[in-house]
Amino acid sequence: MTSQTASAYYSAHFKALREYAARTAAGHWPNKALQYTSLTGRHLQPFPQKVRLDSAKAAVRKLGKDHTVHEYDIVARDGVALRIAAVYFAPGFWSGDAEVIEVYEIPAENLA
Repeated sequence: MTSQTASAYYSAHFKALREYAARTAAGHWPNKALQYTSLTGRHLQPFPQKVRLDSAKAAVRKLGKDHTVHEYDIVARDGVALRIAAVYFAPGFWSGDAEVIEVYEIPAENLA
């Protein structure tokens, strides 16, 4: 078990890494989308997963049939336009009563 101070440090460190990855995603991976998955408020991986654009779009369309999907158009701090698609899985879809959310960041220039 880690101390409260260590937990706070690691949480802030991983948050900074995720923000850095999101800011640079459009520049480094112009033909990719980023996928974040959280399970009951905790990220399953410290870094986002890079997925193909067509796979991300298909996943959001498919999951939208059975689960709640919210889509937002935003502009990142570096001026890159992004479409954020948040998929809220229905209770019981994954194991137990876990609250599972998948968030996709898709560069808006690739939505056409």
